[in-house]
Amino acid sequence: MGKIKSAIALVLTTVLLAGLCFMCTAVFPHGTENISMFNNFVAMTEKDPKLGNALPEGYTASDGRTYIGGGYTAVYYPEGVISAREYTETLAGKKDALENTDPSDKSYEDRQKDVEDYEAGYMAYPEGNASVYLEIEKACEDGEVTEKFQADFEGAVAQLRARVEELHLSGAAVSVRDNFTAQVFVPSYKGTPNTLVYALTTFARTGDFSIGYGDSNSTADTATKLELAEGESIRDYVKSARANSNVNGSYVDIRLTGKGKNLISGWTTGASSDSAVTIYFYVGDEAIVNLSVDSHITERSLTVYSASYDELAASAVAATIDSALKAGKTEMTFSSDSVEIVREGAAFGDLTLILLCAGVGALLLAELIFFFVKFRGVGLANLYAMLTYVSMMILLVWAIPFLHIGVETFLAVGLGGALLAVSNYVTYESAKKEYALGKTMTSSVKAGYKRCFFGIFDVHIALALIAFITYFIALTELASFAFTFGLAVVLSGLCSLAVSRFHWAAFMSFAKDKGKFCNFKRVEEDDE
Repeated sequence: MGKIKSAIALVLTTVLLAGLCFMCTAVFPHGTENISMFNNFVAMTEKDPKLGNALPEGYTASDGRTYIGGGYTAVYYPEGVISAREYTETLAGKKDALENTDPSDKSYEDRQKDVEDYEAGYMAYPEGNASVYLEIEKACEDGEVTEKFQADFEGAVAQLRARVEELHLSGAAVSVRDNFTAQVFVPSYKGTPNTLVYALTTFARTGDFSIGYGDSNSTADTATKLELAEGESIRDYVKSARANSNVNGSYVDIRLTGKGKNLISGWTTGASSDSAVTIYFYVGDEAIVNLSVDSHITERSLTVYSASYDELAASAVAATIDSALKAGKTEMTFSSDSVEIVREGAAFGDLTLILLCAGVGALLLAELIFFFVKFRGVGLANLYAMLTYVSMMILLVWAIPFLHIGVETFLAVGLGGALLAVSNYVTYESAKKEYALGKTMTSSVKAGYKRCFFGIFDVHIALALIAFITYFIALTELASFAFTFGLAVVLSGLCSLAVSRFHWAAFMSFAKDKGKFCNFKRVEEDDE
């Protein structure tokens, strides 16, 4: 490459890299009286619920928050299980009512029996240090929890877990608390407080999936439900539910079988603007969503929009329907009235995010210094390759909806950067050995890259395939790490085999002593 072409190429790539670095790091006010704020891609990237993030001064999230971090935890109580607090408060209320009743009053005996029946109707669990109370009639026999109740609870938790896993939402988690309550955590960066609470409340719906229809005067309770014939299941009519988005917003796409299409077609035969038909979709006894229809439907899918839906809300509804479809008949339901939802702060706090950034910056600086000391001018090629890698990874994390800044993202990007550094070191050393044998610098670089190319290429391809395969079969944090690492491996390969080599050639065209520029030396043979 000639000096003029090299100079033009270096100016263009330097300006491009400077612009990328500026957009990834700069934050400043602008406009009349500094009323607006320019935010970098890092500031606009969603943050890990464990790390949290205090947004830059002057920046406010779309829902009015100035802090993004933590999330919402919901605790679900199955039918037949109540919290120790609810038991204590209810019993205290019954006893107060009894104490405030004159023993001669006719209602005294009824209230006394009410207290006795309530005490006798529940069993403390665990005994001696109760965190929950089990309704004896539903959950116990001879002072022990029945195997059926345990199995039904495990089935209900499996439905919850399937719903959260279907979201592929990094940071979300499902766990069992107090042996007979389920707990779900959803990170706050995913949506507004209203939709987060809506999603967690929706997840409480367990039970069989069913469908029904009614006219404009009907309600979900009075609608005509589909009655399954002997040997039939709801999956003979409905295949699946998926969340999607378009220019009109997010929606739930409910896909029907041929039999289901014929059923819906029959229900909507007379539908018109003057005589609308409402189709109801139930999980358990409650309608989770409904669709008003004013025309005859003959398609094999139903699109359900809602003004209140965002991506998370639609995904929660779709995941709830889909898991109920797959689970089939379930005996246990969660009590939607007793779902406890609390706001959780970031587990590690803001300082961890700052320290992680500082740590990554320190490692990057150490890596750059090492290459400049070891290879002198070739360190510039490594510098441009590494800056390209880092800035592009930041842009990808910002641009891809399900990625965010978190511990797993830092780890994946760091491992990709380490792979890039090792790849550059191997190719530079390979070229150095070729130069030591007496070859020209140009032929040494070509031979060095040729010798290493397929080895580096194979390693990157293998790691990228493993990462992306893991993403498709993994869940939550592991899936996020795997996908980010797959991207990092692809970028590492491109930056090592293309970006670094291009800039090496461009910078070297200005060097008079190319060996000295690269800190390469020839092997001197002793005369005998």
